[in-house]
Amino acid sequence: MTAGSTAGAERPATVTLRMPTSAPPPCPRCGTPVLLVARYPHCWHNRSGARVDGLRESVLCPGCDSGDPAADGLLALFTGAEAGTETGIDRHGPAVPGEFASRLDAWLTAVRRRVPHEAARAAEAEEARWRAGEL
Repeated sequence: MTAGSTAGAERPATVTLRMPTSAPPPCPRCGTPVLLVARYPHCWHNRSGARVDGLRESVLCPGCDSGDPAADGLLALFTGAEAGTETGIDRHGPAVPGEFASRLDAWLTAVRRRVPHEAARAAEAEEARWRAGEL
């Protein structure tokens, strides 16, 4: 499933979604099989100020993302955890497509803004050691 959106005033961004049903990939954080994989364009500016374009992947994990306000609504659709509603996702897709789209958009907005703080700090520390001639 592919959805188009606009990233600011720049080029249109394409988000590719995979909902693996057989042999889902493991969550990189905990190893639990994931429910959804989203791949989307991502860019940053390097130290010289040049723009670097690439792709980024985020996964929806029932273990790690439970309790995250941005993911809880989407997780409820996958697990059918919404009491008294018929809004779950089955092999035919979501019971209420608009519900899926709005919850997916909220989750994607949140995960696109996240920065891996620990990884960034570790990379900065390693670069500092490299510049100091320690590596």
